[in-house]
Amino acid sequence: MKTSMALLCMVTWFLFSDFFNNQTRANDASTCMVFLEDIATMGALFEDAYMSFAMHQMEHQNRFSPTQRMIDFDLIGIQVALELLTNFCEQNPDREFVEGVNLLYMQFPEVK
Repeated sequence: MKTSMALLCMVTWFLFSDFFNNQTRANDASTCMVFLEDIATMGALFEDAYMSFAMHQMEHQNRFSPTQRMIDFDLIGIQVALELLTNFCEQNPDREFVEGVNLLYMQFPEVK
């Protein structure tokens, strides 16, 4: 289990380091548009990478937020979360992908 998790983290890190170092993507005005293009062309590979990025962002946000949220995809479902992000980007192609991640974050219940 530890080995597979470490491998997943390494692959995700590799994909995102390559993704964010790409000059054409850095000059692109819309990360939502890039997200939609990536999942359309690369499918599940990029879906997993984007969801891993989203999870990391939400955990980071949770760490520094005064209101903690229970980030558990058993509550929402990973497919529902991916659909929320996809719908957000389809409806707002000029927005940042991380804005969709923030919207997803708000869907999780607060920890009391």
